[in-house]
Amino acid sequence: MLLNQGFKVTTRMLQRDLQSLYDQGCFGLEKDTRSKPYGWSINAQWRGGSAKIMSSEVAEHYLLLEQLLPQSVPSYVKQSVHTKAEQALKRVNGHVPEWLSILPKPSLKVNIDTQLVAQIKHAIEYNRAVSAELYRVLYDEAHWLKFAELSVYNLVEQGGVLMAQFMVGTLHDKCYQMPVYRIRNVHILQKTRREPSTEQLESLRSAINKGMSQEAIELIVKVPSHSAVNQGFIELGELTDKQHIDEKSVLVTYQTIDTEQLTDELFKCAHWLEVIKPEKLRQRIFSKLKAAANIYK
Repeated sequence: MLLNQGFKVTTRMLQRDLQSLYDQGCFGLEKDTRSKPYGWSINAQWRGGSAKIMSSEVAEHYLLLEQLLPQSVPSYVKQSVHTKAEQALKRVNGHVPEWLSILPKPSLKVNIDTQLVAQIKHAIEYNRAVSAELYRVLYDEAHWLKFAELSVYNLVEQGGVLMAQFMVGTLHDKCYQMPVYRIRNVHILQKTRREPSTEQLESLRSAINKGMSQEAIELIVKVPSHSAVNQGFIELGELTDKQHIDEKSVLVTYQTIDTEQLTDELFKCAHWLEVIKPEKLRQRIFSKLKAAANIYK
C-alpha cells in the first residue's frame, strides 16, 4: 500500500516536471493526452543530438534538466545528464549571441538555495572574494572541487538558470559563469574581490575557443527550409540574417569564428548545406570534398 502511494506521488511529480519542460518547449517534448498519466515522447529532430556545436537553446535546456533532476532517477541517467550539462556549460561560457539576451525569460520556477544566493549577493555588494566548491565533470566523473579564492562580480538569469559570473584566484585572467546550483560551501573572505576589465569580460565570450586568437568571419550558408540549421537546432555562430530564396531554400548569415571545428561541422553537412561566403572557407570545403571523391573513384 505504501509502495503504491509512493509510486503515485513520484508519478505526479514527474508529470509536473515534464509539463513544466513541455511548457518551455524543452527537448522537443511531445505530449499524448489520450490517456492518463500522459504519454511523453521526444521529437525526432531532437533525438540525434550528436552535433559537436551545441546550440544555446539546447545548452540552456540541459542546464535546466540538471537543475530539475530528481534524486530518485538511476545513477547512469544522472551521469549522462551531468556530462551533457558540462558540455552545455562550455557552450554558455563561450560566445553568447546578442539576440539571446532579448528573448522572453522562461517562467519556470526552480527551488534554489536562498541562503547561498544571499551569501553571493553579500559578497558582491561588499566587494569581497569568497572560497567555494564547484561541481565539475572531469573524465566523465563528477567531483566537488575546492577553490580557495573566487571573485564573484555578478548574478544573472540565463534561460531560467541563475548563473554566478566570476574570476578564479589572483592571477587567472579569464571570466567564467556557473549555475548557482553547482556551487556550495561558500565562505566570504576578508580579501577584496578582483574587478574584471572590459578585456577580461570579453574572455567569457571567447572561453569556448580556449583563449586562442581566431579570425571573425561573416558566414553565409544555403540550407533547405526544413533543415536543423534553419530551425535553430544547429547554430554556427551568432545569427544576423535569414532570407528565404524560395519554398525549399534559405540563406542564413552568421557572425562566427573561423575554426577547424567549424570547418569539420560544415563538411559533415556538405551533402545538404552549401557555404556561400567567405570564399576561402567555401574553397576549403570544396578541397575536402574533392579529396573525398578521389578516394572513392
